[in-house]
Formats: sequence, C-alpha cells, structure tokens
Amino acid sequence: MTSLLIKCWFGLANLPYLFYRMLSSTIAIVLTLLLMAVARERRQVTLTNLRLCFPEAGPFQRWGWCAAHMYFYLRTFLDRGWLWQGNANTVRRRVRLVNPEALRVLAGGQNTIFLAPHFLGLDAAWSRLCLEVDMVTMYSNQKNPVLNDLILKGRSQLGQPLLLSRQQGIRPLIAAMKQGRPLYYLPDMDFGERDSVFVDFFGNKAATVTAVARLAKMMKAQVIPVLTRYRQGRYEVTIGEPLANFPLDDETASTQAMNHHIERWVRDNITQYLWLHKRFKTRPPGESRIY
Repeated sequence: MTSLLIKCWFGLANLPYLFYRMLSSTIAIVLTLLLMAVARERRQVTLTNLRLCFPEAGPFQRWGWCAAHMYFYLRTFLDRGWLWQGNANTVRRRVRLVNPEALRVLAGGQNTIFLAPHFLGLDAAWSRLCLEVDMVTMYSNQKNPVLNDLILKGRSQLGQPLLLSRQQGIRPLIAAMKQGRPLYYLPDMDFGERDSVFVDFFGNKAATVTAVARLAKMMKAQVIPVLTRYRQGRYEVTIGEPLANFPLDDETASTQAMNHHIERWVRDNITQYLWLHKRFKTRPPGESRIY
C-alpha cells in the first residue's frame, strides 16, 4: 500500500505545473478540513503549542493559525514529490534563493553551520542549496523502511550531499566538516534530555540540543540561518548573516540565544513553523506533562 501511495504521489508531481498546483492545492484543502475534523491528537498538539507560545492570541486566531498550518504542512508535503525526483531545473524554477550572493561567505574557508529551524519548506531549502554546495546533515531513521529509503534517496538526488544517521554519532560529521562541507542542522526538536538543556522557547522550558553551540565552539564555525517560506506555489530561501557573538562561553547561554533567534524568525512566519511536533514533551524534573 505504501508503494502504491508513493507512485500516486510522484505521479501527481509530474503533471504540468499549473494543473499540478491547482490539483495539489485542492487536495491539501480537502485533507486539511478532514484533519481538523478527525485528527484530534495532532490538532490538540498544534493548538497547545500555539497557546503556550502566543498566550496573547485569542482562541479564534489560534484555530485559524492551526488550520493554515495544517494546510501548509500538507501542501509542502505534496511538493516533496517533485523535490525528490532530482530534476535540477525544476528545483531552480520553483525554489528561489533570495540572496545567493550571501553564499560568498563560504569562500573564506571557515567551517560553517547552516542553522535551519523547522519551517515547513526546509526540504526545499536543502534541495536548492545542494545545487550550490556539497553539505552534510544528520537524520533520524523512520519506522517505516519504505518511507525511510524514500527520504534518504530523495534528499540525496541533487549534488553530492552526505547524510549521516544520528546513530553514527558525531565523529563522521566532524570529519565531513573538516573536509569543507557545511553542516545543514535542524536545531529545534525535542530529542529528550540527552545532550540537551532546558532553555526558554517563547517563555516555556524546552529541551534543546546543545549541538550547535558545541560544534560552533569546537570547529570555530560560523552559524548562518537558512529560512524558508512557501509562497504561491514556490519557495523562497533566505540566507541570513552569520550570528554575531556566537557561540558564547557557556553552552546553555548559547543555546538560549539560539532559541531567541528562532523565536524572532517564527514570529515572521507563524503558520509555517512545525507546530505539529511535541516541542515541550520532555519536562524539567517536577513539572507535569503538557500533552
């Protein structure tokens, strides 16, 4: 069944662009209405996250954000059908680097971490940047082996990227960075207490990995944000300026500073941040469960 769904998914992506966009948007709208009605757990996770992070917003606004978020989640998920087929011309047309000149910062040879928070278009940014530079990233294995293979193959289609599983540890990642590969790193998921600290995220304690701070200090790496926005059928990827005065001397302070940067970027694009994720699942000692 999974293989059949994948064939339909990729077949949809091969339709002429205008027809594909119209049909995929319609599918995303229908599925959004269905999920808002029946996917109670995911809906409640999203609404809970929005309530915790934006207590000043009213319930109707949060419900609107929730519905928009689910639409963008589904819309960008469908777009992976063309992102993962390895057509460089299609990716260049549909994923625009807003400021490609910013990549000149790589010419100096300094180790680089591309900081990519979980905006829904992060796969589009990865595929587009792979056309410009050979990167390294880490991934988490999926429970479904067919889906896991699909993701790995799809994310390896363009350029010559190196994808490492978290089970491989940090040594091969460090070796790749020493060879000149920028690290494309997703810093803002709850992986539990291991290698994490509890720092604020929109005023709520969130288990946050310290890897960015540790690697930046160890490798003397510049940390450059990569922000992606879906807009009218296409994606816009903005490469930010290297974070100033980062990392700090203290890992916890550095990780807190990183979260404050992410908060600012999220406020500019609330509905396209990954609110479906249980960001506050791991709690500090003594605190009750949220979800």
